[in-house]
Amino acid sequence: MTKRLDDYEVALASGLYLRRQCYKELLEWKNTRARDHVACFLKGARRVGKSVLALELAHKEYRSFLKISFDEAPDSIKDLFVNGLDNLDEFYDRLMIHYDTSLYPGESLVILDEVQLFKPARQAIKTLLLDGRYDILETGSLASVVKSDDKEKTYLLPSEEDTIEVNPLSFSEFLDNDGQTNMIDVLKKCAENNKQLLAAYHPIYRKFREYLIVGGMPMAVRSYLLTRDFQKVEKEKKSIIDLYRNDLLQQKLVNPVYATSLFELIPSELSHHDSRFRYSHAGPNARERDYIGPMKWLVDAGLAKLSYPVNDPSPLPLLSLNPNEFKAYLLDTGLLYSLSYSNAVHDELFYKRLLLDTLHVNEGMFVENYVATALVGKGNTVCYYVKRNKETYKTIMEVDFICMKNSKMTPIEVKSSDDYSHISLTKFKKTFQSLVNQGVVLYDGDVKKEGEIYYYPVFMFDWLF
Repeated sequence: MTKRLDDYEVALASGLYLRRQCYKELLEWKNTRARDHVACFLKGARRVGKSVLALELAHKEYRSFLKISFDEAPDSIKDLFVNGLDNLDEFYDRLMIHYDTSLYPGESLVILDEVQLFKPARQAIKTLLLDGRYDILETGSLASVVKSDDKEKTYLLPSEEDTIEVNPLSFSEFLDNDGQTNMIDVLKKCAENNKQLLAAYHPIYRKFREYLIVGGMPMAVRSYLLTRDFQKVEKEKKSIIDLYRNDLLQQKLVNPVYATSLFELIPSELSHHDSRFRYSHAGPNARERDYIGPMKWLVDAGLAKLSYPVNDPSPLPLLSLNPNEFKAYLLDTGLLYSLSYSNAVHDELFYKRLLLDTLHVNEGMFVENYVATALVGKGNTVCYYVKRNKETYKTIMEVDFICMKNSKMTPIEVKSSDDYSHISLTKFKKTFQSLVNQGVVLYDGDVKKEGEIYYYPVFMFDWLF
């Protein structure tokens, strides 16, 4: 009987394999932390490529491996994690027989896939790590959420684990998998030396427009790289959105209707001039207290990324975050396009106009969403700065993003129109001179400098921070 190919083997065989930068983090865990009997948890939204990453590591770095997918594991296997831990010899023997795989102490990997679907398996990890004969790798999208009605049981989650966040592909990863090594080299050199791109600007800008529309979800990227057909890419993105909608309706921890309405509301909230998220827009009788839980669910699921205002641009922004006010972004800009244009006719002309930016919509929301998700991909806490008049509440100064660089805060303004003014950046720099780096404007133009303000093409972000 021929053994069925796993997802990684299928990707290789069909030309759909994607190189991911976070594989280096996985390899570092394997060579250092795993030796100290520390598990690794690959965390991220569904369909961002966690399982394929885990399988890639297993194939390349281990003599053998065993993968248990808890979305399809039979009850007999699940029962082992509840009643079979008192005899680990028998525990592993039964796993090897069921999965027709041999495991070798110190040379094999056990993958617990979609582990959030069966909490006892996460609790069992502590016992498996103490035994120490195999490395343990988990993948999950909602590690903190129990997908059941059983709210009385309390499960002790493992503390002996490292977490690696898996996000959609970045622009640099998109270029890498598209074979655009020359573009990558030029972007790196120009970012390091503050040099203009000149003739290279427009070809890279065109690629960036493609990336914004396709996004970084592996299924969408694979489809585009193989077909160059935006309509086929759209089908892949819609299938992902439908999967998320189904997850929202199936989960039982929070009100599924409220969670779904918040997910669908993100594009329209971003399109407003003041893109602060308002729960009241979810419905005529929407109350904040009813929607806080569903929004937390979206964040835990990896579907939404929140940016909070800070009152003090210090190197420790978390100390001054305002949790009662925030902006909400979608995990992937390609999915944001699909949600925003769900009622449009997705023909060849539509995508041509999207690429040329001639639809006359709020293009800023997509660029801002890109920067927010790019910051998350770099491991940053996403936050912004706003100062308002205490009496009128009118905004006096606002900076789109604040991030850490060289132990200081870097203020970032995102521009996607002909207004390239930097009034707020100038005020911000004067107010907090000793605490911040130079101001940065990300816009649709070439590299330049005006006073202490640096202008960079928005697509250069990955090579700046």
